[in-house]
Amino acid sequence: MGQPDQFIKRTFAEETEVITRGAVEWHDPPEMGLIKVQGDGLLFVHRPGDLLTFCEPWPQAGGHDEILIELKMPGDHLDVLTVQRALLRRQARQVQRVEEREPRWLGEEPLWLVAPHLPAWLGRVRELRRVAEGCYGVAPSPFQFLWIAANELPLRDELVPFLVARSGRPLDEFARWVATRRRAD
Repeated sequence: MGQPDQFIKRTFAEETEVITRGAVEWHDPPEMGLIKVQGDGLLFVHRPGDLLTFCEPWPQAGGHDEILIELKMPGDHLDVLTVQRALLRRQARQVQRVEEREPRWLGEEPLWLVAPHLPAWLGRVRELRRVAEGCYGVAPSPFQFLWIAANELPLRDELVPFLVARSGRPLDEFARWVATRRRAD
């Protein structure tokens, strides 16, 4: 780090508490260990127009060339830490995309989080907009943040990858339904 960086940090450290009469104080942040940050998958969108004939959430992919997807199976935690980690992985991919090309990419990496259900706590801290059966837009967000509640999705062939995340009775219904539509292996 250069001297100007050190100077501004030192100024904040020395002046903040004095100027605000103790209302705010400066602390050096702890080191953040980001050894490996990797999402569960990327969906590359090649022909967005073709997705319009499919049921949700597929048409939601239409405005994007890539979507980071996070997959939570029955028994996985769906707490605030899980969501914050998913958001961190999305932000890491966002930065990676900006760094990988010139001119710099100016888009926003979307995040789709697929889980068995929508946790009740999320509606208390974020605005949820029902996009379709089992699909919720999460706001506020400067990027598309879509929560896909697999237990609420209809049993449709084009939704099989999402339906695998079901739990409980909806999982049993899916297993009986898919057994008639796919090979056993």
